[in-house]
Amino acid sequence: MPDGVIAEAARQGRTDLSLVSVDSTTARTHHDAVGMCIGKEVMDALEEAAAEQWRAGQ
Repeated sequence: MPDGVIAEAARQGRTDLSLVSVDSTTARTHHDAVGMCIGKEVMDALEEAAAEQWRAGQ
């Protein structure tokens, strides 16, 4: 919908902000991360570190 139509509806008091939805989700990665492969040992270490951090937070 063109901005002018929205602005005119707002000026006339004919807008309903309960129908507004804003999504600012963004996913980015570094170009070097594309196709990244890691070994089982590194993955196991990362999973263990994440588990330890989770346990420490409880």
